[in-house]
Amino acid sequence: MSHEMLVLIHLLGAVLFVGAIALEVFILEPIKKHIGLETFQKFEFYLFRTIKRRYWVGVLPLYVTGFVMYHDYLQGFGGFEALIATDFGKLLTLKLAIALGLLAIFLSAPFLFMRRQPNPVKHFFLVTGKWQDFRIERFEFIHYLALTFGLALVVLGKVLWMV
Repeated sequence: MSHEMLVLIHLLGAVLFVGAIALEVFILEPIKKHIGLETFQKFEFYLFRTIKRRYWVGVLPLYVTGFVMYHDYLQGFGGFEALIATDFGKLLTLKLAIALGLLAIFLSAPFLFMRRQPNPVKHFFLVTGKWQDFRIERFEFIHYLALTFGLALVVLGKVLWMV
C-alpha cells in the first residue's frame, strides 16, 4: 500500500476517534447539568456501549497504519538509533508514546467506567452490565485526558512536517 493511502486511512481514523472524544467533551458533558445525572448516566452508558462495539472500524485502521508508518520510518532511517537522533524521529516517537497512552485508555475503558465485570472477556468486547453500573463520576477526567492526548497527537502530526 502506498504511503499516501496509509496517511489517508490514518487521518480518517484520527478524525473519527478524536472527533468522537471531542463530541463527548464539548457537546455531551455540558448537557449533564440540564438533563440530570440519572438520565445522563443512562444515555452515556448506551452511547459508550455502542462506541465500544462499533468504533473498531476507525480505531483499528488508525493504529495499524500508524504502526506500519512508524516501522517504515524506522527502516528508512536505518533503525531506531538513527531515527531518534533526528528531531523528526524524536517527535514521531513521542507521538507513538502518546498514541499508546490513548490506546490504553480506550482498551481499559470498559473496566474504568463499569462497576461490575461478571465475565471480563465478554465485558471487554461487548460492555456487559446495566446502565446503573456505569461510573459517571469518572466521565470528565478520563474524557478530558483522552481529548488532551488526541489533540496532542493531531498537533504533533502537523508539527512533524515542520521540522
